[in-house]
Amino acid sequence: MIVQESRIKTRSGAGALSRHVLHGAKNEAIRVLAGSDWRMRDAMREARREGLTYGLRHIAFNPDEAMTDDQLAGFARRLCEELHADPDHITLVVHQKDGSAHGHLILPEWQQDHVLESRFTWMRLEKIARLEEIRLGHTLVPGRHDRAIARALRQEGHHQEAEQVAALIPAPDSTSPRAAYTSQARRMADRQGVDLATCKTLVATLWSRSDGLASFRVALAEHSLTMREGDRNGTRPGAHIIETGDGTLIGSFTRLTKVRMADFRRLLAEEQSAAKAKPKTDIRSTRVPVRITNEESGLMRLPALVVPVTRRKQPGRIRLPRLDRQLEDVWRRRMEEVDRPSILTVSPRPPSCPVILSAEEARTRRRIRELIRKQQAILDQKAPETGWAPLDRETVVAKWRESLTPYQKQLRNSFKRYSRAKKEWKQAEGKLWQRMTGQAGKLEKICQQLLLEFLEVLRFVVQALLHVVGLRSTPPEPVRPVLTENDRPALEDFHKRHDAEFTAMADQEKLEHWLSYRFDRLVQARTERIRQWNKAHQPEKERAAHEIALLRSKLAGPISRTGPQAPVPSSRMHAPGLG
Repeated sequence: MIVQESRIKTRSGAGALSRHVLHGAKNEAIRVLAGSDWRMRDAMREARREGLTYGLRHIAFNPDEAMTDDQLAGFARRLCEELHADPDHITLVVHQKDGSAHGHLILPEWQQDHVLESRFTWMRLEKIARLEEIRLGHTLVPGRHDRAIARALRQEGHHQEAEQVAALIPAPDSTSPRAAYTSQARRMADRQGVDLATCKTLVATLWSRSDGLASFRVALAEHSLTMREGDRNGTRPGAHIIETGDGTLIGSFTRLTKVRMADFRRLLAEEQSAAKAKPKTDIRSTRVPVRITNEESGLMRLPALVVPVTRRKQPGRIRLPRLDRQLEDVWRRRMEEVDRPSILTVSPRPPSCPVILSAEEARTRRRIRELIRKQQAILDQKAPETGWAPLDRETVVAKWRESLTPYQKQLRNSFKRYSRAKKEWKQAEGKLWQRMTGQAGKLEKICQQLLLEFLEVLRFVVQALLHVVGLRSTPPEPVRPVLTENDRPALEDFHKRHDAEFTAMADQEKLEHWLSYRFDRLVQARTERIRQWNKAHQPEKERAAHEIALLRSKLAGPISRTGPQAPVPSSRMHAPGLG
């Protein structure tokens, strides 16, 4: 079983992951075993409120042999136990593709009271996968961390399972298992219409048929592929990548061909040395030096070679530019005033030698500076929401509207069912034979039951609306499938208390006005919280400013040894004098 993990950043949102998991076009069937799109988006909103970098943890697991939905759900539950995640807040989706099933487990990073664990998760997930394969009797899949997994299993007391995993550890001279490309690279290639699996097989075949890098480059060019040095030369020197003609990345050479990096660098060095060893035609090497004297030049009617005498060039003189006449007069007057006495204010110079302080005085000054830093930290405090980015009305209202769209659809469908049943009941009431046969009474019971279901859906939708705009801290309670007449008073009372929200959800124009009004209240509430925080901390900041001024005045002047040594008493205990 292959298990891959990826973390979704908070700024990216849950939209792309939701579309991939819940609406993948290449899947034959999609079965949602737990969670929903709303749960993933709500987890991302909670991570954003907590200030987390990552909001969701996506774990994809693909078994080599067929597993039922219950087995996949059990494996997901064991993954949650390993990472100490709450299994009630997960999203588990099973995809059917090419006759085989694989699962997607989405965990929120914020677990209500702690952040999801992220230490050595790749090794821990592979450990759970090996245990699941042993439990189900599947063939064990070797991984890169089998040695660490076997050691961890022995520490946990699974000695028999540890021996089975230890048998998968490769020999020291063999390469460790490694994926040819990452899941992110595969998704990027899919969006660009490139099949990475086919390209990997093609590259591996071309390399097996080549006798060196030169022939391999030629074979790549025949299939519109190129190999060049990677862009991260500083972190991975010598790494080469293979890409298509239009620049789509296929993968690194070492990953696709399973060649060690040291062997690949040796091949590169041999290729470069072979390129340097090629003979180059040099015309100068064919010349024959010939000396011709004056006598021979006369016989050959050639002029004698006259070597001109090179004279040493004298360095040029630097000429200063002439000053303007007015500037010359100003310069002359200034030179006349040189000998006149002048009165200058002499500022005190810093001492040429360092000031010698006693150990107690140096300790006292250090304490004063530490107190100044503490008071300055109090003075620099700001309200928690002061540094937040300003809210954009269009963006926030658009997000609210998008989150409320499925709830509006659910409310309209429930209301249509109730309206249709009520219409049929009223029509049956107007016919004598239906009243006599009891058909009208049956339709009345159906109408009243649908009314209860509509009120329940209304309660769920209004709570979702309040939660989306921030007026409710917890998500809405799920719709109850079974309702009785005992639930009618509470539902009708909820309808009366939240009639404004129900009216807003029923009409699109009123909903826009209500959301705009809630946005204004949200901005006003943030401004009011900042103002209240500044008002509550203003006396403390004033005291801190006064303390800083007092401490700096003490630090500027000399510290007397007879007076108090520091604003705070010394921690050294004085021993009583000996008589």
